[in-house]
Amino acid sequence: MLTEDTMAISPIDGRYRKKTSSLRTHFSEAALISFRIKIEISYLHALAECGIIPTLQKKELNIFAKLKDVDALAIGRVKEIEKITHHDVKAIEYYLREEFEKNNLTYLIPFIHFAITSEDINNLAYRSMLAGGLQEVVFPSLKDVVEKLNSLIVNYVASPILARTHGQAAIPTTFGKEIAVFVDRILLILEELKDYKFHGKFSGAVGGYQAMQLSFPKIDWQKFSRKFVESFGFNFVETATQIAPADDLVKLFSIFYRINSVFIGLNQDVWRYISDGWLLQKGKEKFVGSSTMPQKINPIEFENSEGNLILANSLLEAMMRKLPISRLQRDLSESTVLRNIGVIFAHCLLAYDSLSGGLAKLSLNEGVTIQALQNNYNILTEAWQTLARKNGDQEAYEKIAKLAKNKNITKEDWQALTENMGEQLQNLTPEKYLGLSEKIALDVSKRTEDFFSKYSQYKLHKKD
Repeated sequence: MLTEDTMAISPIDGRYRKKTSSLRTHFSEAALISFRIKIEISYLHALAECGIIPTLQKKELNIFAKLKDVDALAIGRVKEIEKITHHDVKAIEYYLREEFEKNNLTYLIPFIHFAITSEDINNLAYRSMLAGGLQEVVFPSLKDVVEKLNSLIVNYVASPILARTHGQAAIPTTFGKEIAVFVDRILLILEELKDYKFHGKFSGAVGGYQAMQLSFPKIDWQKFSRKFVESFGFNFVETATQIAPADDLVKLFSIFYRINSVFIGLNQDVWRYISDGWLLQKGKEKFVGSSTMPQKINPIEFENSEGNLILANSLLEAMMRKLPISRLQRDLSESTVLRNIGVIFAHCLLAYDSLSGGLAKLSLNEGVTIQALQNNYNILTEAWQTLARKNGDQEAYEKIAKLAKNKNITKEDWQALTENMGEQLQNLTPEKYLGLSEKIALDVSKRTEDFFSKYSQYKLHKKD
């Protein structure tokens, strides 16, 4: 008998189901229904607070609390109603009507979803889903990647390797410093999330509070809506159409697009280091690297990470193109698009977890990296021409370039070239020409530790 995993169209819910299941609580259809119900109930609380409906007593509060604890039966009933209504948010309203009738709260039924539109509920629901999913699942995975990278910085802060520019031998650097470049870029992007807040609207069918103002003209509906939106920890959108402007989502998605782009570059560089034999991977005895070549330990975790990052970024780019644009006061084209937010972050989660797993298995093959340096004294010609120019030689670059481009300079050649140029050059070897690489790497490592000490958990869902 075929299992659900093997019959799934998307690998997110098939092959990778176990690896992405932690996101279901936040991004599934059940999660969306659950958040919609909770927001509708919270709206009734707010109506009671401003006197539109009677003050809620213990009975009502207990019933509301039970309804907010959304279970599988509730979700199933909502989906049954939706088959009739063909409107997902109206199905929530009808479900709550049924529950209110069962619990003798019929006097409150007229005020379920009162004077608001489905998008007043949806914009808060989707942002609540994002806030929880990122904070509880995605950020911890992302943090784990950065911590693994920081361990590599610390372990190899002074380990020299040959740098390449344009794919050609350049000058020495350290492996720790080159990893630090990626980490520092990520930290700079993450800084933008420290004070990030979602935005929310709650202003009716086309954003003008028409039904609200008509029914209760003495209520300050702008003040009411601001308080309600801010109760979720979101900034209040004062001016909107039927939908909340998606600029906050575009900003968030652009941040992840850039993070993912940094990691794509990291995956490709690590892949090249492994290909050159500079990095070693710990293999598992029963893992198969090739169906025909038993010796192989493939960099599959880095390849898997790269592929999922490319997919995630493709979807993020589509979101950033689509969501800021809605025809006139609203069209429905963004509805089906928003339902794929969970798919995006499932690919991100797969990518981050694969990258983290791959990084944990890496070690620097220092015998090979040192040999690559010692075999190529040509990479010290920058040092030679720089000190020669410092001492007044106007043709230093041209002199050494002519030699270095036509000859593989050996250690003995180097000794001859530097014979009358002082001990600083005479004693220089490729593995010692590292400049401030070690200091740069240590500085980044310290910034990383400070950053996560100070911002151990982002709170996108803030209640100030």
